[in-house]
Amino acid sequence: MKQKVINFFASGACISYLPTAILKNKKNTGAGLLGSFEAFLIYLFLGPFNTWQYIFLLIGIILFSVYIAQKADFNGVEDDPKIVIDEIAGFFTAAAFVPFSFNTALAALILFRIFDTTKILFIKKAENFASKFPQETRKKYCLKGVEIVLDDILAGLYANIVLWVLILLKVL
Repeated sequence: MKQKVINFFASGACISYLPTAILKNKKNTGAGLLGSFEAFLIYLFLGPFNTWQYIFLLIGIILFSVYIAQKADFNGVEDDPKIVIDEIAGFFTAAAFVPFSFNTALAALILFRIFDTTKILFIKKAENFASKFPQETRKKYCLKGVEIVLDDILAGLYANIVLWVLILLKVL
C-alpha cells in the first residue's frame, strides 16, 4: 500500500500514465510535459503567494520531491519517466518570486520546459552526479532522489533567471 501511495505522488497523481494510455505505446513520451503543465495549473490555483509562503512551499515541494523520487519504484527503473514530481519542483523553482500572473506563469512553464528538455549549462551533469557514490551512501542520503530532482531544479533556476531578465526589461 505504501509503495502505491509513493508512486501516486511520484507520477503526479497518475498524470504520467496518460501518454501511454492515450498513445498505446510503451514509452512515456510527454509525461514530463504533462507533469510541468500540472504544476502550472496547481500554481495558478494556489497563488498568489507572499514571499514567506512561497519559501516554505518551495522548500517543502523540493524536499518532498527528493523523498518521493528516492522511494518511487516503477518496475525497478531508477529514473523512470513516470516520475514527474521532479518536474513539479522544477516548475515551482522557475516561477519562484516573480510577480503572479498568468503570463509570467506561462513564460515560466515555457522557459522551464526549454531548459529541462535541452539540458544545457551543466544540467546534464547534475543527472549523474550521484553515480560516483556507493549504493549504500546513495540510499542513506537520498542521493538517488536528489539526482532525479536536481536537474529539474537547475532548469527551473535558469528559467527563473531568464524570466527575471524579461521582467526587468519589461518584456513581460
